[in-house]
Amino acid sequence: MTRPGIVKARGLPLVLAHETTLLSAPEPAWRALFEHADTISEGSVREEASGRVWYGSTSLILSVPGYDPALVAAVAGRDVHLRLRAVRTARREASLRAPGRLGRFTCEIVVTPEPRGVRIDVDVQAPLIERRARTRSGV
Repeated sequence: MTRPGIVKARGLPLVLAHETTLLSAPEPAWRALFEHADTISEGSVREEASGRVWYGSTSLILSVPGYDPALVAAVAGRDVHLRLRAVRTARREASLRAPGRLGRFTCEIVVTPEPRGVRIDVDVQAPLIERRARTRSGV
């Protein structure tokens, strides 16, 4: 079996150039979009071996007139501050609907463009924190 022979490595150029586009959206712009967002939430409690757990979903539609929804969705999906704002909105919505206090909150976020703007879906899961019934026997 013959293998390729030794080849001399090419030298690197003095300067490497990459053309890129950087995008950002200022916080006040996102805040305004969230204040006027169409928000829909639902959820319910499920009995599990570890106790009762809240499962819910919050969908936000951000209207972006004059902008390409696909571009705004791409930026939104990568913006940590926007994602945090969406999670906080979902937690607030879940806390209002759950029959008790919520424990550690886990979620999944999906950002997609749609004809009306940008849709952010936040699926949430959190155990309910419930007090144990105490007996009055003095023990």
